[in-house]
This record gives sequence, structure tokens and C-alpha cells, in this order.
Amino acid sequence: MEHHALNCAQRLDQKLDAEARAIVLPSFKEVLASIRVYLLKQNSEVDQVNNIYQLLKEKKSGPVGLIALGPEFDAGPTDFHYRLRSGSRLSFGITLHESNSRCSLVAYRFHLHIGGNKGPTFFRFDLNRSAHVHPLVEPRSHMHPGQDNVRLPSPALEPLEVLDRIFHVIATAE
Repeated sequence: MEHHALNCAQRLDQKLDAEARAIVLPSFKEVLASIRVYLLKQNSEVDQVNNIYQLLKEKKSGPVGLIALGPEFDAGPTDFHYRLRSGSRLSFGITLHESNSRCSLVAYRFHLHIGGNKGPTFFRFDLNRSAHVHPLVEPRSHMHPGQDNVRLPSPALEPLEVLDRIFHVIATAE
């Protein structure tokens, strides 16, 4: 049985990897602008409590760029998190590779820490830089439903699609 599970996980991870590689985004600056506009719109619904221009960071070195908000690993509340009305906090990092005014996704991590005592304490969406040697344990694209050691395979999503799930699915269920 374990061999069958490993084979299935390897096939699924190959599919997830192909999905991730197939995502083509506009230029780095356009991706950054679309995320900024998205967050500004969401921020208007929480009475402008977040300073998006201060929170959203960018760093580019050659063709590789990083768009980040908050800490890479959530170890507790900081002034650099995006705050939701519910008391939840969001941080993320998105690594892109730009070529010919187009970007491909290299990796991402979106971490939503849930405020209050209902359900899971967090949701995290990860797209690893490459496939893991043990895809049954660590699929390239996965979601953590409140436990670091539980990784459920998930489709590779564009950054705005992840934000849609956070703001319009998870946050509305809180």
C-alpha cells in the first residue's frame, strides 16, 4: 500500500509542478501593482487600518523578485502584518522570475493567522521552489489547515487567487 501511495503522490506532484510552471503573470511591476490595488480595496472595507504602502515590500535582484508583506514566518503579531476586521493577521512572500516582461511563479507562502478561538488557528498556502523528495509528505503546492505538519495538496494558484480564498472564503467563515 505504501508503494501505491508514494506512486500516486509522485504523479500528483508532477501535475502540481506542471500547473505551477504553466502560470504566466505580467511583469513584476504589474504583479506588484495588482496586489497593491487588491489590498487597498480590501483595506477600504476595514476602515483603512493598514498602511499598504508601508506594509507591502519589494526586492528585485536581476530577473528574480520578491513581493512581501509581514514576516516570512509568523511567530506572533507584529506591526508588519495586514490586519483583518476579525482580528486575523496576514503575511506573505511571493518569489517571481521575470523574463521578457512576463513572470513565472517560483514560490510563495501566504499565512493567515486566525483571531479568536474558532477552528484552526491558521491557514497557510505554500508553493515550494521545487518538488520535494517525499511528495506524499510535502507536495510542491499545498495548504496547511492549522497544523504545520499537515500538508494537503492544493492546486498551484496565482497570487490573487490565493488572496481571493483568504479574503472571500476563509475570512468570511470566521
